[in-house]
Amino acid sequence: MTRTKARPETLNHEVIARAALEVLNRDGPLGLSFRRVAEVLGTNHVIVYRRCGSFEGLLDLCADLIAADFPSVSGMLDWETATEARFQAVYDMWAAHADLVVLMRGRAWVGRNMMTHFYEPTYRSLLEAGLSVTAAQELFSVLYRYTMGSVVAIAANTWDQGMGREAAARVGGELLPSVETVNREVDVSDMHTIFRATVRKLIVMFGTQSLQENPRISE
Repeated sequence: MTRTKARPETLNHEVIARAALEVLNRDGPLGLSFRRVAEVLGTNHVIVYRRCGSFEGLLDLCADLIAADFPSVSGMLDWETATEARFQAVYDMWAAHADLVVLMRGRAWVGRNMMTHFYEPTYRSLLEAGLSVTAAQELFSVLYRYTMGSVVAIAANTWDQGMGREAAARVGGELLPSVETVNREVDVSDMHTIFRATVRKLIVMFGTQSLQENPRISE
């Protein structure tokens, strides 16, 4: 694809991030580099580097551009439903950009868009429901880590239930009766459904505990 050579003054953060995501989607995580981004933009890789400051800075620009489209959640929802909806949206966002999540190696998404579209409304909902600051932080941290871990695990792991059954058969069913029971009776192929159910359980469990500790939540 031929592009007009970009002038340095036009290379703002959004332009660079869009080019980087184009490279990432086309070439995968191992293909992303300042040189390839510069090729897309028709400029020198040194100029791109100076705009970003580091490779991590480039990844952060990509993350915050993606977070600009993070959906809003109705303020009419109860805090449990709203929290579930927001973390479901985070899961969907990260799953759609799993290569970027893996490249960031667990670093938090803390750009302006992520902070204002996700962090602030999520914390506000928890605090307004009556959770203490400590309880809100604990719940947020657990859900955030579980969400990111789920996306990374799915992106990095090609395991499926059929492979699990084959592995158990090779070892011998008489040695793995519990594993065989799970493989036979539980369908773990739909990780999206499993994620939603687990997030809901965590929120409800945490909410019940917080309700007992802080009756104001039930008011």
